[in-house]
Amino acid sequence: MFTYIILVLAAAAFLFVAFARPIWALSIVAFLLPTYMIRFTIGLIPFTFLETLIILLALVVLITKKFDWEKIYHDSLFWPIIAILITSTIAVVASYSPIQGAGLWKAYFVEPVIFYWLMLSLIDRRRYLEGLFWALGGSVIYLSLIAIFQKIFAVGVPQAFMDPAGGVDRVVSVFGYPNAIGLFFGPIIILFLGFLYYRNPDSLLLYLSNANRFWFKAAVIILGVFTIVLAKSEGAIVAIVVCAWLMLVFNRKTRLLILVVTGVFGVELLINSPLREFIAFKLFLQDWSGQIRRIMWGETWAMLKNNWFFGAGLAGYPVAIVPYHAKWFEIFPYPHNILLNLWVALGIPGLLAFVWLGLAFIWLNLKNFFGIVYEKGKNLSFDKIASLLFLLVGLEMVIHGLVDVPYFKNDLAVLFWILVGAASLNAKLVQEKNN
Repeated sequence: MFTYIILVLAAAAFLFVAFARPIWALSIVAFLLPTYMIRFTIGLIPFTFLETLIILLALVVLITKKFDWEKIYHDSLFWPIIAILITSTIAVVASYSPIQGAGLWKAYFVEPVIFYWLMLSLIDRRRYLEGLFWALGGSVIYLSLIAIFQKIFAVGVPQAFMDPAGGVDRVVSVFGYPNAIGLFFGPIIILFLGFLYYRNPDSLLLYLSNANRFWFKAAVIILGVFTIVLAKSEGAIVAIVVCAWLMLVFNRKTRLLILVVTGVFGVELLINSPLREFIAFKLFLQDWSGQIRRIMWGETWAMLKNNWFFGAGLAGYPVAIVPYHAKWFEIFPYPHNILLNLWVALGIPGLLAFVWLGLAFIWLNLKNFFGIVYEKGKNLSFDKIASLLFLLVGLEMVIHGLVDVPYFKNDLAVLFWILVGAASLNAKLVQEKNN
């Protein structure tokens, strides 16, 4: 009962903020994405506290008539998004577990897209777009501190991630498993790496000096990377290294240094047989987790041969895979590959809808990114840096998604649409500035 009272008071406080300053409420939601872990039911319908925040903000914006339907309709990504909503609805009907699928449809598609449309409706200045980034960075900081506390005091970690001596082998922070940290932190770390040296006088953190803003960004990166290492999220580490390398190559000031370092590493790789074998062992998925993934992909492919068009539907994979599954390890909710994840959950129509969105997202950013080549000044503008970063953040998600599930989780779905919304708004604000 006490917990419900706290939740009601927290929701009431959020509702007050939403009416008074809806743009602040938008950033609060971004700051509190992990609150999907707080679950309850209203009648027979399950909810999370994150869903509650999004729904309350949407109701406030609807009541106060601040939904900008014209901006939503004329958004360059409108039709791919509608296609995703339609195909995800079909995936509920086609699911092997339609009741559970309806819950995932609500949490992974409807509410995140609503949040995307809230972003389009409420954000009309670049400083407010940055505000979402600061909020995401703040979430990395508090989640990292919780994880470090876990590592030191060995509390709050499932037994499966403890070592034989009673210490913590892999931290989980507030999540139930370590890779959730890498999936959530990875895109945000790349975002903050790109903006580390960027100074924007029109920032939401107007009361902080440029030096303090720099240290805030540095704290997000350092704590985030350190926590991912403590979580031993190897997919996230590889994705971050690749994207950071590309970022340093794009930067004229660091290009020569990073190419020299890469060359030295390449030589070391050629002459150091143990290092070469270790990297090959990991990259070709020869370790235990890699072997499990390769088996899962084989099983999933066998299942898709008999369900190739509609897949298994939302929440249907654990049921559909049973006849094809090896009995000596557990059944996971998804096959841990970005292509197979989308295919089994949404079928060919949903997969094509996401490909459509991905191509539109790439084109949206490339149109502005090409301007970097012709930039006259020494300092790139915010929108050009953002275009490059959004592409790199998307690449980070794809790389990590080769061996994991970067979308089908409450916080990750909203994080995905924050990225998409930021890219759309970035292009929109540039267009309005030039008109």
